This record gives sequence, structure tokens and C-alpha cells, in this order.
Amino acid sequence: MSLWTEYDIAAPGRNLHAKKKMFSLFSKISLETEDGQPLATLQGQFSVLRNRFEFDLADGRVGHFECVDRLRSVYECRVGEEVLTLYEHRGLKRSVFAGERQIAAYTKNRMTIGKGHRYDIRMDADADLVLIVSMVVALSVSEDNDQEQNAVTVDFGKIGPQGREFDADWEPR
Repeated sequence: MSLWTEYDIAAPGRNLHAKKKMFSLFSKISLETEDGQPLATLQGQFSVLRNRFEFDLADGRVGHFECVDRLRSVYECRVGEEVLTLYEHRGLKRSVFAGERQIAAYTKNRMTIGKGHRYDIRMDADADLVLIVSMVVALSVSEDNDQEQNAVTVDFGKIGPQGREFDADWEPR
């Protein structure tokens, strides 16, 4: 059994890698390029009702990511004056907005075998890849809860209210 949960991330134009130590009180994840160059460190923060993370980005910026509406599954990531909002939609779809403009969307695979979490991330060419991937990984880590590597999991996705309807016609620019 590994002491790390690992994530291989195929993002537009890059392959990234994330690693989280298993069974720790607060999640700490390192996000790196394929060749090991550090991009960000994601640190889980204590919160009774909200998923909260701090992102220390390699370029010196610091992001604060947290659930702002648990009922509708709405998350915000603040980096300086910039605010990105992540919405979980019914099923396995999620979208990311900068203000009122959608800049990214992704889906999660329904069935995983062990650590086989896969995400299809689509984003605008000018969107901040490292920040969006950090949000995806932080949300994934808070949901997967250190599952055994040989476990088969079926995810039926979100049901219930949503903060915003999913735009099936959205395409990256």
C-alpha cells in the first residue's frame, strides 16, 4: 500500500502530476509539471462546515479556495483581487467563472478503479491553468477521502439544488 495518493492530470497543453500524503489530518498536495517542477502547494485548512484550502503558487501568489454555499455546492477561489467561482452541477459536471464569464468546465468519470480519477478539463486559452487545476485537485481530494487503491467506486454525481445551470453549449475561446 502506498503512503501517497497520486493524480496524473492531462490539462490543455500540459501534463501535470499531484501527490497527497494519505491519512493526514489536513490535506497537503504538491502540484508539479511532468518533469517535477513545482507549480503549487495546496494545503487543507480547518473548517467545520466548509472545504477550505490555501494555494501557494510557485509564482508567489496565494489563493484561498473554499465552499461558500454548501447546499448549492458553490466554491470561490480568491487570488488578490481575482475571484473565480466553481459551480457543481447535477451529475458529474462542473464549471468555473471569472465574474459572469465562464472560463472553464470539466467532468469527472463515473466509475473509478482505485486511484483512477479522470477529469476532462476544457478552458479558455487565457485562463490560469495552474489555478484551475489546483481547484479541481482540491475538490477531488476533499471528495475521494483516501480510498483504497483497489476499490471500485461509482459516483452518481450531484443531485439537488445548484447555484447555476450547466451551459451545455459553452465552448472554450
